[in-house]
Amino acid sequence: MNAREVPETLQRAREEESHQVAAGGSGPTGEQAPSALQMRMRILEMSAVFSELNDGILRAVARRMRPVSLTARDTLRLGGQGGDVLIFLASGQVEESITDTKGKVLLTRRRAPGDLVILPVPRTGDRYVTSIYGLTDSVLLTLDRDGMLEGLGPNLEKVAVTLDKLWDQEVTAAAAIEAQTASKTGAPVVAFFSAKGGAGTTTLAINTAAALARKFPRQVLLVDLAAPFGHAALFADLIATGSIASASKASPVDFEGVLRGNIVNHRTGMGVLPGTLRPEEVDTLTGELTGRVLDVVVAWQKVIVVDLGTSLAEAGLAVIERAECLVVVVPPEIAAMTDARRAMAIFRDIMNVPDNRMELVLNQRSPHAPLDRAAIESILGRKMSVVVGFDDSRPEDSTLAGGLVLQHDPSSMVSRGAADVARVILASLKLDA
Repeated sequence: MNAREVPETLQRAREEESHQVAAGGSGPTGEQAPSALQMRMRILEMSAVFSELNDGILRAVARRMRPVSLTARDTLRLGGQGGDVLIFLASGQVEESITDTKGKVLLTRRRAPGDLVILPVPRTGDRYVTSIYGLTDSVLLTLDRDGMLEGLGPNLEKVAVTLDKLWDQEVTAAAAIEAQTASKTGAPVVAFFSAKGGAGTTTLAINTAAALARKFPRQVLLVDLAAPFGHAALFADLIATGSIASASKASPVDFEGVLRGNIVNHRTGMGVLPGTLRPEEVDTLTGELTGRVLDVVVAWQKVIVVDLGTSLAEAGLAVIERAECLVVVVPPEIAAMTDARRAMAIFRDIMNVPDNRMELVLNQRSPHAPLDRAAIESILGRKMSVVVGFDDSRPEDSTLAGGLVLQHDPSSMVSRGAADVARVILASLKLDA
């Protein structure tokens, strides 16, 4: 097996480019042809790092990307080059591994075409070595520091901050994998559902997951199945790079590894697994795929929290059938009462979900609710397990500030409510010992 260091590789790419220019005269070279640039722009658009940049900037960056061939069973090593070069996989299949200075493998990822190979950032004091191993003949697209500076201009710092976040997520993922490997159990599934949109289900689900992670650090996973737009990663200020939908395209032998690689880890100790990254992928979330995902992830965690939003589609029903605790979030609105009562009838009479597995949470989303707790309990014929008081704009303010309300304002109504919901869940699952 051959190994190459990245400076040699980039130098070779530049030499190949200059030879092509000399041979081709003034016409566009193969790598500068419109079709090649369009392919690179598409890769950049699909990347969480560059997706918000305009076409002009993407085109400028694409022009500065250089192709590098990596033959099967060849290895490209990047020692201290993190932050000095960006690498995308254009075609083929590679395996990326990150080791520390002692040679311990911290993380292994199998990358698919279009993926960004995430490298250590120069701002970290630790030293890592990233190796890219060619599983098949592959083509990498590289972008060095000069190319980033020329192509991005004033947007360079914004991209650098995003790359820092991605690297932090990779380091957190390595720690999470180590903790999960040391303690393999069949995790119970907790589903969050609301019959009405705007009930604050995602806010409660993600803050509750963070509260649960205080008891089980790096062993709580939030699966975001709220369709068609899941916002869990956004609320947690995480950068989603993969999803259940994208993992479904992997071969059966690679499915578990790709799925694990698509989890983004939060500093509170919880992981977030998006269902989709784009609304057009919703149709891929079948009951069969959802069952496969749950079969895999329960072995890594202590608790699985699933945000269903308002979905009673195939994926949502598959989760509810397996849930050991179903949290129904109810806003104090007349229409919501009717919908909640109908949904609970479906759960109880058709899906045979016992009453002791359902926990009702009243979420006061407005300062002057038309219905009080007693009236709601009378309408639904059930007592509320938790009441979350009106919290004004604190959840939204926390999202804008880059984090969860549980972190930014632990004494807020939502933070206290999420902590109460977490306690109810732990008691229901008999994990409160």
